[in-house]
This record gives sequence, structure tokens and C-alpha cells, in this order.
Amino acid sequence: MRPITVDTKMIALLGMPLGQSFSPDCQNMVYEEMGWDYCYFPAEIECPDDLPHIINGIRRMNFAGFAVTKPFKVEVVRYLDEIDEIAQKMGSCNTVQILGDGRLKGYNTDGYGAIRSFTEDLGVVFEGNTFFVFGAGGAGRSICMEIASRAPKCLFISDMSDVTAEVCGSINSFFPGTCVPLDFKKDLEVDAAIAQSDVLVNASGIGMAPYLDRTPLNKAMFKPGHICFDATYNPLKTRFLMEAEEMGCRIQNGLNMMVYQGTKQMHIWTGEDEPVDVMKRCLEKVLGQYSRYSQT
Repeated sequence: MRPITVDTKMIALLGMPLGQSFSPDCQNMVYEEMGWDYCYFPAEIECPDDLPHIINGIRRMNFAGFAVTKPFKVEVVRYLDEIDEIAQKMGSCNTVQILGDGRLKGYNTDGYGAIRSFTEDLGVVFEGNTFFVFGAGGAGRSICMEIASRAPKCLFISDMSDVTAEVCGSINSFFPGTCVPLDFKKDLEVDAAIAQSDVLVNASGIGMAPYLDRTPLNKAMFKPGHICFDATYNPLKTRFLMEAEEMGCRIQNGLNMMVYQGTKQMHIWTGEDEPVDVMKRCLEKVLGQYSRYSQT
């Protein structure tokens, strides 16, 4: 491992919880292999009120920027000096770059990573197809915005909170008539929407710790031909994906989404080309270590 010196550019991952994240190990392996003097580390924030104070501290130290995950992707936008057009439309940010004058510029690479995974791993065609997304938080918003920008036939969005109508309204202001909000408590509406859908997406985080035994959808809702994507990658196969597979659906977890969104982050922080192939190799090493650890 490269030594950390006064010249090393630091990158923090802010969120809670972070124990399930592979990103620090993967990104640090890539920095090592590429010979880039950066160090990426997790920093859990237990008290949401501490977020602005931590951000102000980071902007005054030797950081290239920081990453943001649940539950701060929406909240963090309040504390940025600039935000790129895509992240502004989404109202959600997962990547912050510290500019030369200490100003903070926000981006969102979640949707970018998901779309690459949809197209490159699953062969998803957006135009003319219908999508159902459960989860309208930070990652869900970005995924939905990217889907909506690609002319789907319809995009249904549901969530356990009351933000669904707000998120759909925001997306429809840019892509009129694309989104339909659904109340997750109204089973018949949700069932009808899923029956019409070609692609089902879980962007809620349900299925990762501490909700490993949970799924946002009833198994009976799946049908052969559905393409099912879960933004979670730890565990590698959530209950949502296991039950979808049992019902004859094609499935994909969030591993490659993590790769694509992570290499996009690296490009933002370093200015270098996205090291996708290197990141995939490093991810295989991390998965091997995780597998051995989980069996002990």
C-alpha cells in the first residue's frame, strides 16, 4: 500500500451505515495500481446535524473531494457552492469535487452507473418500454431521472415515504407525462403497474443490512420476462433478486453500477480517464476477500 504523505489527496465517503460498502477497498486498489496519490476512506456520520460541520472541515483540508451515500444524498445539496445540471435536476448528489478555491461542486454518478449497467449488462432498451422503480431517495431519484431522459413509454415510481409525488413532479417538469407516482399501500395499483412493466428496479436499499430478509415486492408480482435490477451489491443477491430469479426473471445486482459510478467519480476527482477495466479487476479481488471472510 502506498504511504500516505502530506501530498496525498484524501477522499471521504460520508454516510451511515458504511460497513457494507466495497467502495473504499476497490477505489484504493485502483489508486494503487494506477499510481495515483489518493486515499479513499469511510467516515460514518451518526448525527445528521454534524454533516455541515464535517463538510466545512473537509473543504479546508487536503481533500480532492468526497462521496456521499445514504442518507445524505439529498441533504448535502444544501451545503454546496455549485452543482452540475444533471445533479441539480435530480436534487441529489453523491460526488463532491473541491475546486481550487475551496468551493464545492456537486455531481451525481449513480444514474450514470445504473444506466451503463442496464445497457451493457442487461441489454435494456429504454424507448418504448415501461419501468417500475421502488425507491425515490437519493439513488432512486438519479436512476429515475436518467430513465426518464431516454423516452420510456412510462415510468412508475413508488416509495415507502411521502416523497413520490414530489419526485415525479420534478421529473415531469423536465420530461412531461413520463412519471406516474404510486402509493405503495395501494396494492392493486402497484400490482397493475408491475404487470404493465418490462423492467423492475429496487433502489430502496431494502435487502441490504439491516434489512437482509426483506424485499419491496411480493414474489407473486414477478413474471417471466421481467428484467429485475437491484442497486444493492452487498449482499450480492438480495431477496428481491432471489425471488425474481425463482420466478424466471433476468436479474442484475448493483456491482457494475458501483464500478461505473465509481470510475466516473475518479474521473471527477483526478481528471484522469475512467479506469473501468482496472476497477473490475480490483473488485474481483475484493469479492474474493469478502467471500473468504464471510465463510470464517
